[in-house]
Amino acid sequence: MTTKRPLLWTLSVAMSLLAPVAGAQPAAPRAEAQESDALTDRARQLFEDGVKAAKAGKWADAHAAFLAAWSLKPHYQIASNLGVACLKVGKPRDAAEYLTRYLREAPATKVKERQLAEASLREARAKVAAITVQVAPEGAEVTVDGAIVGQAPLADPVFLDPGQHEVGAKLDGYEPQARSIAAAAGATETVLLELPRKAEVAAVRPAPGPRVPPTSTGSRDGRRTAILVGGGVATGVGAAAGVIFMVLSNSRAGEADELRGTLFENGRNKCVPTPQTVDCGKQRDTLDESTVYSNVAFWSFVGAGTVGLGTLLYGVVSSSSGPEARVQVMPLVGANDIGLSVGGTF
Repeated sequence: MTTKRPLLWTLSVAMSLLAPVAGAQPAAPRAEAQESDALTDRARQLFEDGVKAAKAGKWADAHAAFLAAWSLKPHYQIASNLGVACLKVGKPRDAAEYLTRYLREAPATKVKERQLAEASLREARAKVAAITVQVAPEGAEVTVDGAIVGQAPLADPVFLDPGQHEVGAKLDGYEPQARSIAAAAGATETVLLELPRKAEVAAVRPAPGPRVPPTSTGSRDGRRTAILVGGGVATGVGAAAGVIFMVLSNSRAGEADELRGTLFENGRNKCVPTPQTVDCGKQRDTLDESTVYSNVAFWSFVGAGTVGLGTLLYGVVSSSSGPEARVQVMPLVGANDIGLSVGGTF
C-alpha cells in the first residue's frame, strides 16, 4: 500500500490540474480558477505527459516531463509531482527541495495532498542533510560548493547529499565568508555567516595648498621641561653630595683631633720636628682627607647653587618668552667646570 501512495497522489494532483475550466460556473472557487490559469498550454501538455508516464510506472519519463513543465511554469502543483518523480528516480535532494516548496506555497485547504507531500518529504529528508543558512547582512548570495543557491534570507533549508561541502556567502562591499561542513543523512544543521565590511577606500588626497612651516612649539616645550627637570635633579644631587662630603670632612677632622691628643708627651709633640710614631703619619693623612672632603663639599654646594640659579633663570626667561625669544639661558655642568650659558641676540 505504501509503494502505491506516490502514484495515487500524482493521479489526484493531475485530476485537479487538468479539470476543464470551460464549464466552470461563475460561482466556482477562485483558487481552482487560478490553478488552471497558472499553466500555459505547453506546460499543461507536458504535465499531462508526465502523469501518463507516472501511471505506466515510467518514472524517468515522468521526471523529464514534469521538469520541463516546471521550467515553463514553476507552479506549486507541478512541484508536488516533480518531487515525487525525483524521489522515484533516486534524486532525494531534488525531491526534498520541490516538496518543501510545495508545502510552503500550497493552500492549507489541500489537506490530503499536503499529508501525502509531508510523507514523501520525510522519506527524502531521511537520505539528505538539511542546512539552515543564516547570513548577515541580508541580500548576500549564498553558495554551496561555489554554486549560487539563492539570496539571503533563504525561504527554505538547503538540502545536501551526504559528504563534505562548503557553504559560503558573498556581497559587494563585504569580505566573502565560507564554512566547510560534513553533511550526514537525516541531519539538520544551522550555518551562521557574518560578512565583515571591506576596508574603507583611502580618502583621495586633497590638492597641495600653500606650505605652512611646522611649528616647533611642542619640541620647544619638551626641551624646556627636560632642562628644568634636569636642572632640578642636578641641584638636588649637588646639595646632597655637599652634605655627605661635609659629614665625612667633620668626621675625619674629629679623628685627627683625637690622634693629636695622643701624640703629646710632657707637653711636647712627638711629631715635631720629625715624626717618631706611626700615629704621626696617620694623623697627617686624616687631616689631609678632612681637607679634601671639605673642599669637595664646598664645590658641591657651589655647583648646586649655580645649577639651581641657572635653572631658575632659564625657567623665568623661557616662560615669559614667546616663539620669537632671542635670549637663552642654560645651565652647564661639566667634568671640570660649572656655570651658565647665555646665548642669543642682545
